[in-house]
Order: sequence, then C-alpha cells, then structure tokens
Amino acid sequence: MKVKLVEEQFNNLDGATLQVMYDKQQDSNLLMLTPEKNGESVSIWVDEKLRYKLFEALNTEKLSDLDEILLDVLKEVLQKYGYDFIATIAAAKENIEFMCGWMQSKNQSVIIQKLAIWAEVEEKA
Repeated sequence: MKVKLVEEQFNNLDGATLQVMYDKQQDSNLLMLTPEKNGESVSIWVDEKLRYKLFEALNTEKLSDLDEILLDVLKEVLQKYGYDFIATIAAAKENIEFMCGWMQSKNQSVIIQKLAIWAEVEEKA
C-alpha cells in the first residue's frame, strides 16, 4: 500500500510533528504523531470529517471573537467564489471593514489554516 504525505504540521504539540498522509485506494487519511525526542509514533486512519475534527482539537491556538467573525466571513466569500482562494482573498481585501479587523487579528495564519481545512471538507461534501 502506498500512502502519500499530504502535509506536515507543527502545532506546539510539545515537540511533536503531525503528518497527514492519504491513501487513494481506501479514500482515507493516516494521521501520524511523531515525538521529537524519544518515543514511538502513533498513527490512526480517519475519514475527512474526523480528520477535520482532530485538527481542530489539536490546534492549540484559540480564536478570539473577532477571529471567528473573520473566519466566518472568509467561509462565506470562499463559497461565493467557488472555493477559489485567490479570488476570495482578493475580494476580502477590497472590503475595508474586513481589512481593519484582519489587521487587528493576531491569528491570521491560524484563520487561513482553519479555512483551508474547512474548505477541503466542504468541497468534497
């Protein structure tokens, strides 16, 4: 069986690396958590929805109310533009109110990460 590494994330998991692999035949993801220091890797096969929930649970940075609003706005715009990230970001940048909030946010990369994970699940649904 051949699995392809899809992404690798470092989520402040006490020096652990989370790797996401995908097996096309089984249409499922292998999540593998590898400690930086001593210890064995732990892995689990999951479907897309469970993968999304696990990523949400592992994300140590919590979004503020402003961040949640920004994420919700981006979700709406992303759907409007057919899940085209470039068009979504361009449209969001045109909205002065959104950009004021975006500039105040300290979690821009986390918002984009959550948006990408959400979009992947939604697009396949």
